[in-house]
Amino acid sequence: MSRRKSQTQILQLPERYRSRGGSRRPVLVVVQGDELGRRYPLPDGRLILGRDPDGVDLAIPDPSVSARHAMLHVDAERERFGIVDLGSRNGTYLNGAPLSNGSLREGDKVFVGTTVLKFTFHDSIEEHFHGELDRLMHLDSLTGLYVRRWFDQEYPKAFARALAREQPISLAMMDLDGLKQINDEHGHQLGSHCIAEAGRIIKACLPDGAAGARFGGDEFVVWFADCGLEAAVQVAETIRVRIESFEFRLESVVVAPTISIGLAALAADARQPDELMREADAALYRAKQAGRNAVSR
Repeated sequence: MSRRKSQTQILQLPERYRSRGGSRRPVLVVVQGDELGRRYPLPDGRLILGRDPDGVDLAIPDPSVSARHAMLHVDAERERFGIVDLGSRNGTYLNGAPLSNGSLREGDKVFVGTTVLKFTFHDSIEEHFHGELDRLMHLDSLTGLYVRRWFDQEYPKAFARALAREQPISLAMMDLDGLKQINDEHGHQLGSHCIAEAGRIIKACLPDGAAGARFGGDEFVVWFADCGLEAAVQVAETIRVRIESFEFRLESVVVAPTISIGLAALAADARQPDELMREADAALYRAKQAGRNAVSR
């Protein structure tokens, strides 16, 4: 690897950026792939790009990307940037041409597996803009929880980390009870109000390392990183009690929805993230069958 590092070519940044006092920082932006729009700010140094979330600096969740795929050389102070392939299975391509090592210019496109990354620069204003854009894209405006698309991207990575590190991870599937009746009797405005308040209660109850999303309609999902089943059950029970005791009021109308929660934890025979979801969903079904307003495992 040291021989390849020494061969990495460099390129000076165009003059128009030198006058900005280094305010523009290099960044890779996913322009094609499962994480479309994701940004990878590039700190100075040598950065490994690849699929293995524990063994690289920039993790690309693309099965056609090698565990350690390519290396970036970033020297923002001297305005020099380079890239070298690390003997990847499917190769690294720069603007469509195969690459062993080369330099990066603004606008260059780096092809790794089925993912395409654009090399560009962002200043503080652009970073704020893209940060707000990420927030709007990833957060559900009604509940403040993450959206389903974000969950679908991030949960498999959290599961893979837990599996690789032999750490626990638990998953909760949740569904409000009685929302259809509320919609039928009082209208969807009150139903949406109930979803919003329930989402805020769920978010407020989550400990560090947990992430919650609105799964669809009045359904929610939470994963608990580095958290066993018993600890997750305690959080779920807190959520259930707080929703049961909360006054869901809109103008003069008060309703009392509850929540059913199903939980599952990583076990030796669960090797895929979908398996854990199916187990949590089956536990949710048992909670519904038991009379609702319950936590089941």
